[in-house]
Amino acid sequence: MGTTEDLARFIAETQYDDLPAEVVAAAKIGLLDGVANLLAGSTQPVAQIVSAYTLELGGTPVSSVIGHGFKTNPLNAAFANGVSGHCLDFELQGQPSSHGTSSILPGPLALAEAQGGASGKELIVAYALGWDVQQRIVAASHSAGANLRGFHPPGVYGPLGGTASAAKMLKLNQEQVQMALGIGASRTGGLFANNGTMVKSTHPGNAARMSTEAALLARRGFLSHDAIFESPRGYVSVLFDDRFDWDGFLADAGTVFHLVDPGFNIKRYPAQIGMQPVINVMSDLRDTYHLTQEEVATVEIELSRDPGHESRPNPTSGLDGKFSFEYCAIIPLVTNPVGIDSFSDATRFTPAVDEALTKVSLRHNPAIGRGANAIVTMKDGRVLKGECRDFRGSIRNPMTRDEHYVKYLDCAKRVLPPEDIDRVRDMVENLESLADIRQLIALLAPSPKV
Repeated sequence: MGTTEDLARFIAETQYDDLPAEVVAAAKIGLLDGVANLLAGSTQPVAQIVSAYTLELGGTPVSSVIGHGFKTNPLNAAFANGVSGHCLDFELQGQPSSHGTSSILPGPLALAEAQGGASGKELIVAYALGWDVQQRIVAASHSAGANLRGFHPPGVYGPLGGTASAAKMLKLNQEQVQMALGIGASRTGGLFANNGTMVKSTHPGNAARMSTEAALLARRGFLSHDAIFESPRGYVSVLFDDRFDWDGFLADAGTVFHLVDPGFNIKRYPAQIGMQPVINVMSDLRDTYHLTQEEVATVEIELSRDPGHESRPNPTSGLDGKFSFEYCAIIPLVTNPVGIDSFSDATRFTPAVDEALTKVSLRHNPAIGRGANAIVTMKDGRVLKGECRDFRGSIRNPMTRDEHYVKYLDCAKRVLPPEDIDRVRDMVENLESLADIRQLIALLAPSPKV
């Protein structure tokens, strides 16, 4: 028995009743966060382009494109919704760091709707397994020192996590799951150089689309290599140079679930994960000392890691600002609170932002271990200091339910009518009681008004 077969059996045989209560609870937090990102992301320029493109492609109208009032085939819907789910850079991240939801949720939603419905329990177990498979691969490659060589994690890990969730939604048996994994593994890719551009959001979009295809093809008997993980020139050998913790990969599968051990980081701000401590510490200083950017002379940010390509002193767009330490350091001084609109082009190209960007310098300080320090020198000579080791929402400093609701509300209100905002939250928080998730999809993607 090989690794691929073991993994396929784990996916095929795990049922809702096998999930501990804390895993179900964590999955529902992830699903609510995913719904929030799908809704708000659908309003962004990149999602508008992809929606128009998807509509032009056509397709049998059986799966909803969230926020855009039309249906298409499952593959196109998964792609469009994957882009919406990721484009804000606001979704959960696992530990080690990897985006999860935008690769693993769109496929099951599209398939459930196309297949005539599925229960909330089925969506929970599909999501939990997709997350677990993806994070197991991430952890096994990280612990063995694998180097992705410029590949973006959602393009490498997402197709396999998405294949697990889509295969589970289709109730594939172990042999079919093996074939689906072999197909999904050949759909990997995505380059880090596209971070800060619209292309980045297509990496999980492609993962969602291709994993949906992998599961559908496998169900029809399409064949692939049945040992794609362990085969020479297979998934692990090619992408990780065999730097992979084979012993630890599935050692505790079904007993330990990565949704709760080690858990996930909830982003408080719609920006790259490394920017969270910078925004957090500068927001805290702003609130404590009632700072405005006009009163600030200079801002020095000390970082636990070398800023590298994330030093972008003059970001080319609001989207690019999500990956700029300099922009994320000054945006709390210009917009309060920091939110989705803080990373729009309208905000980026204001005189206040242009002026504030000239005040920022970065310094690598590995002694701080993790997070960021800020040293703000005021025009009146005062020097104010702050630190953030663990941003609010991180595994070590988790959000409360009410704090997460603030994030959900900011996202949901951009699409949903007021009367549906809490209906959607309540439906997700009680998802195990929902007989047909098309009831949820109907709220997220209402039919267009005639």
